[in-house]
Amino acid sequence: MSREKAREIVKSAGYCQMATCVGGQPRVRPMKFVITDDFKFWCSTFTISGKVQEFQQNDKVELCWVDEKKNHLRVTGTVDISGGAEKKRELLRLHPGAKGLFKDEHDPNLVHVAVTPTWVRWKEHSFGEYHEVE
Repeated sequence: MSREKAREIVKSAGYCQMATCVGGQPRVRPMKFVITDDFKFWCSTFTISGKVQEFQQNDKVELCWVDEKKNHLRVTGTVDISGGAEKKRELLRLHPGAKGLFKDEHDPNLVHVAVTPTWVRWKEHSFGEYHEVE
């Protein structure tokens, strides 16, 4: 399975659900990610967001998209929030919706969220098996 299917699902679905887990308690929220050329999943958040502390306590996350055709994409991975000005500038270029939230890449409220996938799989809307994305 090519990464192109993953890109199609992300584009069609728009938002995903991102799950974190801290202290044994799962937490899920809607997020909008973009996929980079090297197949990382990037989004932004604010420094005051509770997710920042969650990422610091447990860097493991899962992302789940359901597109217009009800295809599913699941991405298991680890989060890195250490991206500097260069990555933030690129994020704002790739993610136009984030531009309206932050002044620029030097905005002290901007956190660059990068998920490096460890397992990516997708399936059609039926009850079939998931297909691995390489």
